[in-house]
Formats: sequence, structure tokens, C-alpha cells
Amino acid sequence: MFATSSCTVVLFSVFSLFLSVFSVFPSCAEYDPVIAGKQLEFPRDRGAHPGHRIEWWYVTGHLKTKSSEDLGFQVTFFRVRNPDAETNPSRFSPKQLLFAHAALADPAAGRLLHAQRSARMIEGLVEAREGETQLRLDGWSLVREGSIYRTRITDGDFSLELDLAPTQQPMLQGDRGFSRKAPAAAHASYYYSEPQLRVKGRITRKAGASDVEGVAWLDHEWSSALLAPEAAGWDWLGANLEDGSALMAFRMRSKDGATVWAAGSIRSPGGA
Repeated sequence: MFATSSCTVVLFSVFSLFLSVFSVFPSCAEYDPVIAGKQLEFPRDRGAHPGHRIEWWYVTGHLKTKSSEDLGFQVTFFRVRNPDAETNPSRFSPKQLLFAHAALADPAAGRLLHAQRSARMIEGLVEAREGETQLRLDGWSLVREGSIYRTRITDGDFSLELDLAPTQQPMLQGDRGFSRKAPAAAHASYYYSEPQLRVKGRITRKAGASDVEGVAWLDHEWSSALLAPEAAGWDWLGANLEDGSALMAFRMRSKDGATVWAAGSIRSPGGA
């Protein structure tokens, strides 16, 4: 976590997990394309897009306890399509896979608690539903109920029970939600953010439970052909600024650290 007088940013890297699952499956010819000019629609596009190769919902945030402890948290769900399994009629065939990662950072103590889970999707048990944010994996969840996101994460070392309330309209990244990741337009995703989420809830550690409040950022992105051949990594930043504005910036980098592609956006206070 990095904090200044003007902003608070919480960054956790799950990109290595993304790279490991992204490279397993066949070429993008099997998947739905990402096309410039497509209009994102809500609430439909808050849900899953199973025809695309990979998709993630990525929440990071800053929390403060009643005793003024500063904490950071992260909750991420990845959905991955596996076309090789789609000809198998079994209900248990791994046509869609769901991965989840969660973390709780305590900078004062120098600790990062984290956990992860993965499973094939099975209706009613492990789900990423279409039409609205409804993600469930072995008791972990990120769901939208009415206008509120609720996430529930329980692990042996920590738990999160947080409600996240939007204060602004979705922030469409790139060209109205079409976000290029390389000079070639084929390497792109659909991408929107929900900055300035107001957070209330409870976290539990070995020391006990604490009521918390804070602010968070949600990214939702889906793609079928994301990384250009010359790209080897991704640096990303999402910043909720204290005046209500929001900043997003990323760059795709090559193995030698050079920038393959970079982009960003800024939103003025109040979500304009």
C-alpha cells in the first residue's frame, strides 16, 4: 500500500496467476472476439461473458479500523474458458474454470495474509453467472445485491465480510470500454472500472474481529487475445484520490523492461 496526502492506492499482484492460466488453452480463434465500437450495457456486462477466453473481477481497497489501523485488501475472481472440454456432455466437465485470490495487508505489522482457491464451474456450487455480478467459489463470493457489492472470504488466517457501495457511474476504459493492450487492435479487452466504492464491514484476524470502513476500486475486464507476443508483463495502478477523482494507468512491458504499450485515464471529482 502506498499513501500520500492526496491519494491512497492499494496494489496486489495476481498477474502471475493470470499468465499461468492464460497460456494453457488454445488460440483465440476458439473464442468470442473483442471488437471496437461495441457498447457496454449495464447490468448485463457486470456479469460473466463465458464465450471469451478469460475474465476477471478485481477489487482492491484501503480500510481503517475504529482504532485507526490502516489495512489493505484485495479480492479477485478469474473465469477461464476451456474449449477442449466443451464436447464432453458430463456436468462435471471443466468447460469453465474459476480461480480466486484474496489478501489482507497490515503494513504496520509488515504482514500480508493471502489465500487462493480454484475449481471447475458447477451450477449452484461454483459459479460466474451472466447478467449480473454473481461469483461463488467454495464459500467465497463476490455478488451484487441491489446497488451494493458484497464479498465474503473466509480462510484459516483471516476473513473479510465487506459491503461496497458505488458512488459513481462505471468508468469506461480506453475507447468507451475497448481497451487496447498493444499497437495491434487485436490485442484488446473490454474494460471498465468502478472507483470510489465506499466500504463498510468486518475483518477477522487471529487477534480478533474489527469493524472497518474505507474506499475501494473494482476492475472488470474480459478478453480473448490479450498479450502481444513481445509483451511479458503488466504494471497497473488504480488510485482513488481524496477529492473524489480517480486515476488508472497501465503499461505492457517486454522481457527487457521496455514499454510495449501504455494507457491511462483520469476522472474528475464527482465522476464526470
